[in-house]
Amino acid sequence: MYAQLCRRLCDDAPNFDDPNKSGTTTFRRLLLNKCQDEFENRSKTFAAFDRDDGPLTPEQNEQKMVAKRKMLGNIRFIGELGKLDMLSEAILHKCIKQLLEKKRTESVGDRAEDLECLCQIMRTCGRRLDHDKAKSLMDQYFDRMRTLAGSSELPSRIRFMLEDCIELRGNNWAPRKIALDQGPRTIQQVREAAAKVHGVYYPPPEYGRRHQGKDFFGGSMKQLRAQRDMGGLSDVFGGPQGIIGDAGIGTGPGVIQDNHDDFPAINWQRNGNMRNQQNTGYNQFVGGGGGNQRQEGGYNQYQQRNANQQQQNSLPPRFMKKNQFNSGEISLRPTKDSMVFKPQGGFMPPSSKPSQGGTPPSGSPTPIMMQPPTIPIQQAKSSGDKSKKDKKQPPPSKEDLKKLTEEMLTEYLNTKTVDEAVRSVRDMRAPKKHLPELTCHLMTHALNREDSDREAISDLIAALKKDGVISSEHFIEGFEGLLQQMSDLENDVPLIKSYTAAYAARAVKDDLVPLTDVAQPMENGAHYPLFLLVLQQLHKLSGRDQLVTVFTDSRINMVKMLPEIDQNKEKMMGILEGKGLSFLFPLLRMQAELWKALQADPTPAAIYKWIKDNVETRLHTDPGFVNVLMSSILKYVTQESTLGEDVDPAVMPGKDLVEKEKDLVDRLKPVLQKFLHEHVDLQVSALYALQVHCFNNSFPKGMLLRMFMMMYDLEIAEEDAFFRWKEDINDEFPGKGKALFQVNTWLQWLETAEEDESEEEEDD
Repeated sequence: MYAQLCRRLCDDAPNFDDPNKSGTTTFRRLLLNKCQDEFENRSKTFAAFDRDDGPLTPEQNEQKMVAKRKMLGNIRFIGELGKLDMLSEAILHKCIKQLLEKKRTESVGDRAEDLECLCQIMRTCGRRLDHDKAKSLMDQYFDRMRTLAGSSELPSRIRFMLEDCIELRGNNWAPRKIALDQGPRTIQQVREAAAKVHGVYYPPPEYGRRHQGKDFFGGSMKQLRAQRDMGGLSDVFGGPQGIIGDAGIGTGPGVIQDNHDDFPAINWQRNGNMRNQQNTGYNQFVGGGGGNQRQEGGYNQYQQRNANQQQQNSLPPRFMKKNQFNSGEISLRPTKDSMVFKPQGGFMPPSSKPSQGGTPPSGSPTPIMMQPPTIPIQQAKSSGDKSKKDKKQPPPSKEDLKKLTEEMLTEYLNTKTVDEAVRSVRDMRAPKKHLPELTCHLMTHALNREDSDREAISDLIAALKKDGVISSEHFIEGFEGLLQQMSDLENDVPLIKSYTAAYAARAVKDDLVPLTDVAQPMENGAHYPLFLLVLQQLHKLSGRDQLVTVFTDSRINMVKMLPEIDQNKEKMMGILEGKGLSFLFPLLRMQAELWKALQADPTPAAIYKWIKDNVETRLHTDPGFVNVLMSSILKYVTQESTLGEDVDPAVMPGKDLVEKEKDLVDRLKPVLQKFLHEHVDLQVSALYALQVHCFNNSFPKGMLLRMFMMMYDLEIAEEDAFFRWKEDINDEFPGKGKALFQVNTWLQWLETAEEDESEEEEDD
């Protein structure tokens, strides 16, 4: 509920200028900052309790539980915001990675609170995150969760939570049915449920105490027998021969057993006269013997019959039919040839016909047990509310909305008055479900018109977003609708892709939508080359530097935006150069030139001089540059040794090749140390470059482990870099799972060796 409220406030709450900061402050920005602060500081309260010596007092325990409930509530709130697209998937993935990350000085048992938060966020928004694009990340999360679920250092409660989340994903995020129950039901709810299913309502025990000495339908036992003898009820309650005797008919719902549970035994013991009256009527009703004999042993016989009935009811359904004609049972279900299934009148006895007013005559039974409980009727609203509702005009239909939009566009494209057009759209009172179609209609209307008209449409869309008439989601849905019509309109509008790209580029420039949302419908070469045209239009509107910033921040995988046949870096660079967009990937161009320099002179001095002359200083600490440098050096080293010609990568290389590989790495070590020394983040990037190099070559036998050991022995990478690479979860670099499998034993050894060294230093 609070997440939905925040969604409304993001659209409706006014913005204001923060005097301490430049720019406009929005509700969304404040909300995201608060969520980030609460998430990052979630464990500070617990740390305050953990620092105290000795057991916690009851007051401290209560405060700790309140803090824990608040923490889990905040985590669930963050997940609910993610479900409503208030938080991007990237933020949610970042939260999950932090919760899974293990600190160096932290044991597995100390991570209980983080793992409980992880389970909470997975239960809340795991379904939204688990799609094809994020499958690699989700698989890594759950592989880590399976490992943690088997750790004996964690409390059983946390392990069961992790197993429940794993099971939830295995069931396609469908919760167990038991989780749908909202707690135990009352006796009255059970009776009402039975009435809905079987058409029989079982009255509460109080009904028997209010009607002692009478049957369930309001008459005395003697009256019931008299009506039976006259034939008034023989049609309804009689057996095949129309006789109510010792042989009852039927079992299950609709059958009254001879013990009459609604006559409480405690009343029989309290009042002897009433007991005689009940036993007498009871014996007449079931065709039993004298009243005095029943009086003496009535209660004991009642208990015996009650025990027999319970034993019978516990039988499986397949045995119930064998006891269908037990004595003492009277069926409320009419026989197939019963008069109740025939039209009223005819041979039906007068005593069993309802009166004209719908009330049975005196002495005839009223079948209350065949009626389910009455559903209470809500009171009608006051006439004042009704009149107000009648005055409210209904929203326009889809056809009326289209007509109003055409009239507005005709007027607007003639006058170009944006404020008047916005007022006209607002006055339409279009339902939210029609706003995407309205946005799509605005764009398609001007496709075959002048450039100035399309610019005016972009101005109008930006003004509608600023005024709160439409949202970013409405524009994206409308844009996707335009993409679906593009193939049909291409014959009439040959340049439709260029015009559509201009709409998208203008929306990105005006901060109407992020570039990632525009790119999503065009992945894997859909509508190719539309996305490249969008980038060209953005270059034209915003300039080179701004486009580089927007594209870099979007983290779009450009290779995936191309058709499958062109999805490799070499072809991508050729396409980008042809479109004048190669400046978006300076590192790829740098990699090609660096490879040429390595082949010409592979000495450390020559390589360092080339980097100093051709690479800007600001890029020396960029992970992308380190990735290019490491990839180029690995390519050169392995091609000259263990991946050379006539070498089978599936077979362990010979000792001479391994020695040559190590000598080449040792020779180029100064270049790597120059840029990696004391930069653990860059060292992690170098390890990822090694992982990708092995992945691209189908993981040559033993190469990854040899390289890890060489980088450690030659002091190219520190211990912390290896540990951070192990714990990091990243889908940008493929092959992490197989790489971990190959080096996991060595990493465990490294961790153990470092712990031993730390203990020795403490002893000294």
